[in-house]
Amino acid sequence: MRPLKVLLAPVGSRGDVQPQLVLGEELTRRGHVVTLAAPPNFRNWSDARGFRFLPIGEDINATLRENQHMTEQHPVVALPGQIRMLREALTRQVSDMFAEPHDHDLVVAAGLSFAAKMVADQLRVPHVFCCYTLSAMLSAEHPPAVAPLFGLPRLGNRLLWGTVTGAFQLALGSKLNELRKQRGLPEDRGSWAAIHAQNVILAQDAVMGEIPADVPGENRHVPALVPRPDDAKPLSDLLERFLRGAGVGSSSASPVVYLGFGSMPTVDRARIIRIAIELFERHHARVVLHSSHAEDAGVELPPGVFSTGDLDHTSLFPRVDLIVHHGGAGTTAAALRSGVPQLIVPHIVDQFFHGRRIAELGAGPTPIPKAKLTAAAVAAALQDRFKYWAKAQSLRASVAAAGGAKAAADRLEQLAL
Repeated sequence: MRPLKVLLAPVGSRGDVQPQLVLGEELTRRGHVVTLAAPPNFRNWSDARGFRFLPIGEDINATLRENQHMTEQHPVVALPGQIRMLREALTRQVSDMFAEPHDHDLVVAAGLSFAAKMVADQLRVPHVFCCYTLSAMLSAEHPPAVAPLFGLPRLGNRLLWGTVTGAFQLALGSKLNELRKQRGLPEDRGSWAAIHAQNVILAQDAVMGEIPADVPGENRHVPALVPRPDDAKPLSDLLERFLRGAGVGSSSASPVVYLGFGSMPTVDRARIIRIAIELFERHHARVVLHSSHAEDAGVELPPGVFSTGDLDHTSLFPRVDLIVHHGGAGTTAAALRSGVPQLIVPHIVDQFFHGRRIAELGAGPTPIPKAKLTAAAVAAALQDRFKYWAKAQSLRASVAAAGGAKAAADRLEQLAL
């Protein structure tokens, strides 16, 4: 097959971008040429892989910190503010996407990437939306990710989806069509479906749910886009020593809890730090405390709490006894591959679906809202971890360790023929 020029356009946080890096690596191994269009704070990741880079919008971590209150509101409450932010950023996203000329054979969008379809339409090449969660695929079988109101009948779910897609058209679709007209492109009558429900790759492990028959469009289901096991990066020497119990005295044999919420900043970080300290001092557990935003810098912690920035989940998660996380699609996929029980503390959108599903699968307890998270709740889940251990190990055996990059790349090559 001739080399393809592929535009990967994930707009969002690390959870939106990292799977596209995995896909891009697979495409590069096949001789294709990859351009990554993503927020500017991911340039170094792109450069390290030899991709051409096109910066889109603002530093996403800065945006998350500035609007951190939205990450701890109920999704339905946060939705109007999130839509307003997206509308305000839309013109910039389109302008940045067209800052350089395009000559791609294929365009792949992910996350909050709306301008990528304009590129595909202008070039008259295939546009694929890469989705990381079943909850974002339109179906009467479940509520929309942005309105996780579970337990409704099929009609209720349909009404929710109609409300969400209608709100998208009113708030964003009209603006998108105005920007399309400026580019000489025809209007999309249903902007949400045109972007998210025409040609879709669902990159999520099948144990999280199969694609229902009523989902519109052309859909391909592949395992989660996780790094290959051989590509796992080693942990730091300090973290290795911590995991071995060095420097924590008699607690060297105590269980280890991972406590981290991915790219989600914390409104009251002091409370999360107190939970970590209490887990060590009162419940005799060691804690790997993660933050993507250096929220614990300068904080004095006891020897049983290890503060860290971003690290390789593949290397860490199998080494701990309980994974307490936000339920992002990528973190959930990594936790499934570790065979370790999970306690999910959902913040936004699809994380509520993932928390519910992990509990249904028996790989962890019922998810806990962040406002109700306590050291006692984590300690109870840690004490009960053996109730979930066998199922977590069984799920580990059922998911593809190498992930879905090869299957996704096969699909893209098929579409480009």
